[in-house]
Amino acid sequence: MPRISFFIFCLMFFAVSFGVAAMAALIPSIALYFSVPQEYAIRLTWLYMLPYGVIALVWAPLTRVIKIRTLLLFTTFGFFLSALLFSISSSIHQAFTFRFLMGCFGCSFVPLALITIGKAVDAKSKSKYIGTFFALSYVATFISVFLSGFVPWRIIYAIPAFLSLVVFILVITHMHDFDLRRTRFHISYIDTFKDSQALNFFVAIMIGSFLYHSLQQRLGVYLNREFSLQQIIISSIFTVSTLSAIIFEFWGGFLSARFGNIKVARIGFILMSLFVLFLAVSGSYKLMFLAIALWGSGWALTHVGLSAHLAHFPDRILRDASSLNSALRFSFGGLGAFCGGALVNLVGFKVFFVIVGVGVFLLGFCLKNIIKERKECYG
Repeated sequence: MPRISFFIFCLMFFAVSFGVAAMAALIPSIALYFSVPQEYAIRLTWLYMLPYGVIALVWAPLTRVIKIRTLLLFTTFGFFLSALLFSISSSIHQAFTFRFLMGCFGCSFVPLALITIGKAVDAKSKSKYIGTFFALSYVATFISVFLSGFVPWRIIYAIPAFLSLVVFILVITHMHDFDLRRTRFHISYIDTFKDSQALNFFVAIMIGSFLYHSLQQRLGVYLNREFSLQQIIISSIFTVSTLSAIIFEFWGGFLSARFGNIKVARIGFILMSLFVLFLAVSGSYKLMFLAIALWGSGWALTHVGLSAHLAHFPDRILRDASSLNSALRFSFGGLGAFCGGALVNLVGFKVFFVIVGVGVFLLGFCLKNIIKERKECYG
């Protein structure tokens, strides 16, 4: 893959990632700005994630009939417009609409990048490319979360609008014209699920994303309600998590290449469970500045480990599996964000933390029995 093309993929994912994690931290501030309850404003999380998950399914089939560069031109411009309009929304309902559209366009870049990396990069380098690709997205997340403590939320979302416009221009002028087309439009998601290892992989993705986002998208609300923290403190806690994620996302690619993708992902889930159980027993937000590093680093390790495992799927299912990966991550993540609120209202935060923590730990403990390492599956 030409370096400039990989750079364009990274920059676009940087733009899309800018503000995603910040939304969880900004919910109290956005709710206050529009004078609505926090539980109402939190819809901004799953109204982005659910369409992201559903629309992600269209990109793999489209690569069979449309060149990658053409798809990127359409989606980068669409993301630019929706992000710009979201940043200037005059009401919470306008914000809901344009956040929904951001999810519709933003969901394209991960499957398109994974498909291209899977087909254009040699097997030994795939984990490193994917580790770098996702690490740079965490840099965007870190910057946006950090700035959310100081900068108005409108500016936070005007920045990805500007960046996506820059990417749109770069795609026109410098993007390699990857041609992965076949003779006909074909959707083979059912065939993908017939592969037992792919099915087991996606079961782990669904459970992991559901549990992660059930907590992640309510963490800012918890900090605000439990400790009455100001936005700058909430954003600082999220910043520590994101910084640890950057470090481990980058090195996770190298660790996966050396020790195995699934082993790295298992360690990540177990680290995450330790943080959640810490929330269940601790009443100090100050200690959270240290403990939350487990949450960020753990998610990064699971993310890069499972993504690298996906990039090694056989060619016959790689294309559709890449779209399914994004679709299921965000669909079940959005479902988790929605159900997490219902569970908190039913049992309270502490019991909720125990349920999520035990669930994440069991997933990590059992992962090696759910998903086998690539070399055992596909030779």
